[in-house]
Amino acid sequence: MDNNKLEHLEQEDFIGFWKRVLATILDLLVILIPAVIVYMLFNSLAVSLHSEIPIILEYIFFIVFDIFMIVRFGGSPGKLILKMKIINDQGKYPTLKEALVRNIFRIISTIFSMIVGVSLYDLTAISTNLALWAPLANDLSKILAPIMLVDYLFVAFTPRKRALHDIMAGTYVVDKSAI
Repeated sequence: MDNNKLEHLEQEDFIGFWKRVLATILDLLVILIPAVIVYMLFNSLAVSLHSEIPIILEYIFFIVFDIFMIVRFGGSPGKLILKMKIINDQGKYPTLKEALVRNIFRIISTIFSMIVGVSLYDLTAISTNLALWAPLANDLSKILAPIMLVDYLFVAFTPRKRALHDIMAGTYVVDKSAI
């Protein structure tokens, strides 16, 4: 689909706020059991190896999975179940750069969570050093949370139902049948 076809999409072809909320709930339901298994595996590995590296890899794994799903399939499992696609201005799946920009708030939030999460362990110098940064990461998370809320609320009030992260990345969430 070229940019000209993107211009011809109807307003109802763009996915709105509540359907995106439903996709997020589906994501949680679909990913929850595998995520718990990964969490248990990586955390038991961290304790047995006496290293924070498996825990850090766990956070990286979830970021990479999210980016991979957007670049390769055009959406998260919840979006795909609901027949939504994330596309760029050219009507294609987002590039790696677009997917990274699109998920920048989530990536930053995950990094803050990782700092706080790893600091709870007392395994090596890594967790000891991260414990020094945990209060700042926690405070920054409290600042980031309302920014992310406003980001998502953009969907309800912008043309083509775009969140702030969609605008920054040049992406759109559309009904699969429209493309």
